[in-house]
Amino acid sequence: MSKETSIPEVAKRYAKATFDLAEAENLSEAVLKDLTILKKIIIDNAELNRLISSPTFTSTDQLNVMNEIFKKQDISVLVKNLVNVLIRNRRINLLVSVINAYDLIMKSNSGEIIAEVITAAELKDDQKLEIVSNLKKMTGKEIQIQSKVQPEIIAGIKVKIGSQMIDASVSTKLNNLKILMKGAN
Repeated sequence: MSKETSIPEVAKRYAKATFDLAEAENLSEAVLKDLTILKKIIIDNAELNRLISSPTFTSTDQLNVMNEIFKKQDISVLVKNLVNVLIRNRRINLLVSVINAYDLIMKSNSGEIIAEVITAAELKDDQKLEIVSNLKKMTGKEIQIQSKVQPEIIAGIKVKIGSQMIDASVSTKLNNLKILMKGAN
């Protein structure tokens, strides 16, 4: 799944609110840096990951641990407030999704588009460059691709940009042919 499609709507709203506050104070880049540090700490620490994803821990436990992290890292007040609000609202399990959504908002505001590219086999660097070049011509914007391998598409390519999907996979063509053949009977 792409980052965008796997992000819950509520996480997008928290990210948008955080982005708006950061923009108002001209701190959007600093907040992204802090959020990225926080995400790395969470991903690298299984205990912390369990603490924020498990409902068995109390808000006080979560707050205490996060405050210890804030003391060791120079995390901005805006990010601390976001984490505190998520803990208070029992939504701290969404923190990584909020960070991913914030990152997408930052990229979108810089004019960069993220395209999810699905192929049956791993793409070579020259193939990635060609896809980026073609998508850039098509959209007129800077493109960053997230490639994903799904052998079940057999061959071809699927590209998803926002809500738009370009599907040139063999599996889809075979399915369409099967549907047509069923209709011919």
